This record gives sequence, structure tokens and C-alpha cells, in this order.
Amino acid sequence: MDTKEETRRLVIARRNAIPSDERIARSEKACEELEWYFSRTVASGARIAAYHALGSEVDIAPFAKSARLHGWTCAFPVMMRDDNDAKARMTFWDVPLDGTRRAFFDKPARAVTPDDPSLADCTPCNPREIDAVVVPMVAFDAGNMRLGYGGGNYDRFLRELRSDAVVCGIAFREQEVKAVPTEPHDLALPKIIVA
Repeated sequence: MDTKEETRRLVIARRNAIPSDERIARSEKACEELEWYFSRTVASGARIAAYHALGSEVDIAPFAKSARLHGWTCAFPVMMRDDNDAKARMTFWDVPLDGTRRAFFDKPARAVTPDDPSLADCTPCNPREIDAVVVPMVAFDAGNMRLGYGGGNYDRFLRELRSDAVVCGIAFREQEVKAVPTEPHDLALPKIIVA
């Protein structure tokens, strides 16, 4: 089996084994640390690329809700294809946090087209307009190398950002491995918050 695939399988199993109540409490603590970090590195009025937790990922919903207290807006990833035959790509959209449940939150890997009804009151973001990013992950190591789910979506997205964008990963300590299997194009994250 591929080393990356084996690492993904083992680490996701460890992450899934964290009891739900503990995962919630640790996610809230990580959100507090993330808010503190961004309050020192990101200006009011900034647009932050957030995410909606998939499975047992660190849930940053508390951070997304408190972001508006700092004057920040949150954009969320949407897998997009221009038509039903096109290859899907990860895009970010400003999403009003008005309590409306979005289909792309429930099934983040499902691609939609720009006319999808769940995007009706959302606005697409140019990656160059994003000031900060919270990056989910499967695994990480002491050198801040990140292992994702294998689609390369964040690898491509991070390369499209401005050079002054603040990038911060977030994970549970159970996701740390001795060494993330890497390829030449893989880049370390500047910071990872560990819950």
C-alpha cells in the first residue's frame, strides 16, 4: 500500500477514536487559540478561508461564529465544476452565517455547478482577496509538513494566495506522525495549532 494512503488510514482511525465530547471540547480550545493567533496577525475587515469540519476533523465552527466580532468574514470551500463534465476544483465562497444549512457543508466533496441553489446568496472569492487561511489536514509532523486527503486541493489553493496571506493549519495531537511522506512539490505550513 502507498505510504501516504497507509498514513491516512492509520491517522484517521486515531482521530476517529477521540470521544465525541472530548473532540468538541478540544475543538473549542483550538478555536480560542486560533482566534488569539489571528487577532495578532490579521487586520479587521480581513477575509478568512475557513472550512466546515468533515468527519472527525477539528470543528472550527465556534471560530467562524466569533470571527465577525473582529470584523472578519469567513469564506468556505465549495467543490466546483463549470458543467457536469468538467473536473471539479476547490473554490471559496463568502457564505452568510445566518443559520441556513448548506448542502456543500454536509457533503463537502460533492461538486456543484455555479447555479446550484445552495449558492444563491453566496459570493465567489478570488484567492488573491483572501487574507488568511485555516487549513484542515489528515496528518502533520514536527516540521509542519501536512498530509491532506490526496486530492491536492489545498496544495493548489495555497499557491494562488498572495505572499502576505496568513496560513495556519489546525489538528488534534493524535494526527502527528514522525514524518509525513512528502513529494518535491509539498510545502510546510508556517504554523499549525494542535489541540
